[in-house]
Amino acid sequence: MITSDVVQTLLKVLHIAGGLLAFAVAPLALLAVKGSRRHIVAGRCFALGMGIAAIAGIALTLALARYDVGLPLLGILTLFFTGTAYLAPRIGRGSRRTYRWDRALTALGLLASLGLAVDGLRHATPTAPVTADAMFGALGVWIAVRHSLWRGPADPSRWQIEHFTGLLAAYSVAWVFILAQFVQALPHTAHVIVPILGLAGILWAQRRFRVMAPAGT
Repeated sequence: MITSDVVQTLLKVLHIAGGLLAFAVAPLALLAVKGSRRHIVAGRCFALGMGIAAIAGIALTLALARYDVGLPLLGILTLFFTGTAYLAPRIGRGSRRTYRWDRALTALGLLASLGLAVDGLRHATPTAPVTADAMFGALGVWIAVRHSLWRGPADPSRWQIEHFTGLLAAYSVAWVFILAQFVQALPHTAHVIVPILGLAGILWAQRRFRVMAPAGT
């Protein structure tokens, strides 16, 4: 008979293993030659790891009956970042079916981002007026709104911008996971720097790929 303790232990293992896998392969996906087999394999492993970590984390929070809505909302936001990044190349190749899945993820990501921002503000204190949840929520709202403007197959040249935006945003979440799991001496208030650095990386990537886009697109 499978007990609740066994289920919780399994979910913890999956949550940690998925996060570590994503964190380990993300640099390979970012630095490998774009379109190469190494880039594609690393990207798929990253998406798999983030997906496992997010789903297991959401399930674990529900299994423990925690009343912290911030954790499952961050998990849903992670699925939005990872999912849209994974789907972007297929949309760029003209897949309208994939674009419909992208639209559903975007709507879900926007709702999760708004909820996370509100929850982060609710937990703000005079000594920590800005929380990592509030920052990630604001980042998610910004990304979701901008991503919702993408016309998908009607604007295929933009897929790289959307791909790397989602990838870098999801990698930022992976960094918070690593800090929370293995650098517990670091105050949680210091985690707010992660979404700020993530935003800086996203703006850099968007500028780079916008310049690289063919003229007239």
